[in-house]
Amino acid sequence: MRILIAAGGTGGHIFPGLAIARALRRRTPDAQVEFVGTGGGLETDYFKASGFPLHQVQIRGLKGKKAAKLMGSLALLPQAFLRSWIILSQVHPDVAVGVGGYVSGPLLLLSAMRGIPTLVHEQNCFPGWTNRALAPLVRQIAYSFPESAAHFASGRKKMTLTGNPIRREILTGDREEAARRFDLSPHRFTLLSFGGSQGASKINLALLEALPYLVPLREQIQFLHASGERDLLQVEEGLARSHLQGRVCPFIQEMASAYALADLVLCRAGATTIAELVALGKPSLLVPYPYAANDHQRHNAEALVRLGAAQLILDQDFNGNILARLVEEALRDPQGRELMGSKAKSLARIDADDQIADLVSRMASRS
Repeated sequence: MRILIAAGGTGGHIFPGLAIARALRRRTPDAQVEFVGTGGGLETDYFKASGFPLHQVQIRGLKGKKAAKLMGSLALLPQAFLRSWIILSQVHPDVAVGVGGYVSGPLLLLSAMRGIPTLVHEQNCFPGWTNRALAPLVRQIAYSFPESAAHFASGRKKMTLTGNPIRREILTGDREEAARRFDLSPHRFTLLSFGGSQGASKINLALLEALPYLVPLREQIQFLHASGERDLLQVEEGLARSHLQGRVCPFIQEMASAYALADLVLCRAGATTIAELVALGKPSLLVPYPYAANDHQRHNAEALVRLGAAQLILDQDFNGNILARLVEEALRDPQGRELMGSKAKSLARIDADDQIADLVSRMASRS
């Protein structure tokens, strides 16, 4: 069985793609699974570590670009289609899978034209442009939020609600071990905060503004925060001045441990983060990135908020005063946190990777 997975650009596409690949290998150990990506640093690092081959296609997005950048992106399209055609001719996949991102477009379009069975997976509540454009052409659509179905102009027979695949290792964290790893207490209320691989200046600033308000709680509370490289020193100095207990990292690699220690999570609302929060049943404060395509992070957050599984604060409204109030409320209301976490957990689909692998395997057996 030969499977080609297009998964490029961000962790939100890479991590689900890798989870599907690993599920396929668990199911069929001799399966030949290869990836197509844009070859950025994040992709190269993760795919190299995973052991799955990576084919590179140079392509950039078209939506929301100014004239000069749009022309540059358009100029790359012929080369991207040619490169995708060559990859398909070399690999001869039984199934081509797209998990969103620009690189999925040429690969799956050409796969459909060549009669190769195709599947797309949509991670977000509001589907991205690439997946919506491909939907009429592919044979199967897997999606993560029930609300997504209304946005696909395709027959329901080829649509399957699977959830969003997660890194299984995030389920293995232990609170005591995590406290030792980060040199924090296993007994204090812990706010875990992060803003993606590059950090989020808005979250960093709000945390710095919130610290003085939270000083009276210094004996009960601690912080584990990923700031990104740019604001690292500023956040470290602010935490030190407050004399509150905490740990600031540029990026948290050991997310299983970080989640295990967290009593409350403050973060953006990317699809992979949402999937991890619900899988672990973590109460959260979600601050959607306001410039995400189609405002998809807000749609993701609202899907949780409607069920009482998270709290939503819009980026333009978010500040340290609000953050301090919400953190103090969460600290003083353990039953509320537990209820929010249990509602989040009710949305979890831990076996999403296996469900998608099953769809792919059945398509391969019929090809």
